[in-house]
Amino acid sequence: MRTFSPFTTRSLFSELNNFLEECPKREAHQLYTTDSGWVVRIDLPGFEKSDLALYFEESALHLIAEKPEGSEQTRPATHHKFALGNEVNSLSITAKLENGVLEVTLPRKEEVAANKNITIQ
Repeated sequence: MRTFSPFTTRSLFSELNNFLEECPKREAHQLYTTDSGWVVRIDLPGFEKSDLALYFEESALHLIAEKPEGSEQTRPATHHKFALGNEVNSLSITAKLENGVLEVTLPRKEEVAANKNITIQ
């Protein structure tokens, strides 16, 4: 743990800046429900579309963000998993990356009626 002494030549702001640079960087993410399903928003500054792998498997959304080998890596690789259950219509999932924010829309499956009257012809 770092301590700050007011009697040193370093400023509090420079100490705070050093502390923040040493902290692990975490991506901010949001998951919220809409009338038609769910939306996931993940902040991924510094990543391009080609750096991302996004897939839906075993009722969960998986995101892997990783810079290719040999590139100047400014962000650490990251993996997110959002367990959503069996209600997601996986064939209609859409995603877009804009200004460093990935937004994934996961529509809910249409409900199947438990009871149905059948007409006999």
